[in-house]
Amino acid sequence: MPALKWVLLVILLCSVTGTVLAGQNNWAHIADEIEKALHSALKSYEDGKASDAMEKVADAYFGIFEGDKANMEIAVRRFISLKKAAELEKGFSDLRKAMLDKAPLADVKRQTANLTDELKKSAKELDRKGVGY
Repeated sequence: MPALKWVLLVILLCSVTGTVLAGQNNWAHIADEIEKALHSALKSYEDGKASDAMEKVADAYFGIFEGDKANMEIAVRRFISLKKAAELEKGFSDLRKAMLDKAPLADVKRQTANLTDELKKSAKELDRKGVGY
């Protein structure tokens, strides 16, 4: 009986570890990385560093959304729609433009939240469809 407990414990630990690792290899994780980058950009904008904020948005777009690790833009275009990919790209562009134009902080926060929400919805749909990267 004690041997059976050890076997069950090992199986449980392996499945928990596998679940945790699998959680790091999905589109939701990529959307979370983009969200963190956009919040960093928002913080820079809030601190009066619009140029730095715009650079961080560009880094989130080119480095993560269109990144080498997982190109979410291509996945969205192929497995959701070209229209959705274009909408997300426009969201990044509009956010940078708002920062360049020195838009009110409330507007930039709203745009950031909207873009993040749309990215998370797209990530959820890609994960639901079993799209890998």
